[in-house]
Amino acid sequence: MKREEITEKLSDILIETFELEPGDLSPETNLYEDLGLDSIDAVDLFVQIRDITNRRPDPAKAKEVRTFDELIGFVEEELALAAAGAPEPGDPEGLGGGDDE
Repeated sequence: MKREEITEKLSDILIETFELEPGDLSPETNLYEDLGLDSIDAVDLFVQIRDITNRRPDPAKAKEVRTFDELIGFVEEELALAAAGAPEPGDPEGLGGGDDE
């Protein structure tokens, strides 16, 4: 998936889920300060990102994401990890398994 496609998908998610206007998003937009997202919103957002990447997002890396541009980069990285067959966070053996965390 190209960066433009990722940007469009994430824009759509943010606009629809959080009732934003397209003009509210720029690469520098801070998800928390500018858009007013809170920790519950972030969980909702990263659940939707899992649908894009087909893998559980790394929670430690997800906590570092602050801007829309960083979010796009995060999804790019997660897609690359998925394509490389990297194990999901919390699954160092690559065994898969349930979500019994």
